[in-house]
Amino acid sequence: MSEIVGEAWRKYMLQLQLHPLRTKLYGFVYSGPFGHFLHKMMDIIFEGKKGNKTIAKKVLLEQLTSSPWNNMLFMIYYGLVVEGRPWGLVKNKVRKDYPSIQLTAWKFWPIVGWVNYQYMPVQFRVVFHSFVASCWGIFLNLKARSVTIKKA
Repeated sequence: MSEIVGEAWRKYMLQLQLHPLRTKLYGFVYSGPFGHFLHKMMDIIFEGKKGNKTIAKKVLLEQLTSSPWNNMLFMIYYGLVVEGRPWGLVKNKVRKDYPSIQLTAWKFWPIVGWVNYQYMPVQFRVVFHSFVASCWGIFLNLKARSVTIKKA
């Protein structure tokens, strides 16, 4: 297992070196602005409401809407743009891997969301979320690579 992760990490680092802009574009053009407007929208929807019930509603809304969308979009972007795979392969990979990735996300991201809404000041929520999303992106990359290595 550690050999697979090591090989996946080396290939990921090679992608970063070969195509640094491709690997950054997603966060700069989509993920950062999306997170900014998501948190603004949450503040509008739940304006003036505080407490654990409100935080739970924010986390639930985020997990039922933006989480599935963001994971699918990331998988498509990574396959098409970063790896340069044809649409047919990317579509099959998403169809095959998306359910398990989303289920894993629902085990991980609600905790992050709770911490974010409970403890982070508004001005730091996107930064905190983006930092954790970077770690999540590495997890997704390693998962994509380990599946590729197993098939090779």
